[in-house]
Amino acid sequence: MSYRDDLLALMAESWTDLREEIAKVRDQFDIEAKNGWRMQDRIAHIAVWERMAARKIAKFPLPEGEEFAAERPWSLSRFNKAMVDLWQPRSAAEVLAELDAAHSALIKAIQETDEAGCAPGKRRWNTIHADGAGHYCSHFPIEDRLALARKAANAGT
Repeated sequence: MSYRDDLLALMAESWTDLREEIAKVRDQFDIEAKNGWRMQDRIAHIAVWERMAARKIAKFPLPEGEEFAAERPWSLSRFNKAMVDLWQPRSAAEVLAELDAAHSALIKAIQETDEAGCAPGKRRWNTIHADGAGHYCSHFPIEDRLALARKAANAGT
């Protein structure tokens, strides 16, 4: 297998884990957490960062909120707040549809990118780890498969 294929496989496994966790909490979408975010807001946040990863990798513009992504000086907390505010009034169905669309855009970005950048520790890999599949475990009890794979790759060298 190629580095790209390996990365896509890890992304697919992580995606399955994420969707299983989302299915478990479907009846809790409107319950507010300690940080003020509802479960639905966490899902929208993940969708936004999948879009940001596709933007970084393939220059795909965000379908909504590009003005926040392009803001200078850029602030992570200001960006996240603006995007949560943008997505908060949406229905659960809209958020889930955007999650699927964002993930599809990210898959397409990886499929169209260079092979070398998909190797563990390289630019594309790091973007997926920070903003895509590796980000899921920050919001759901999911194993960070990319970190484990990178550790295994480093142990083998």
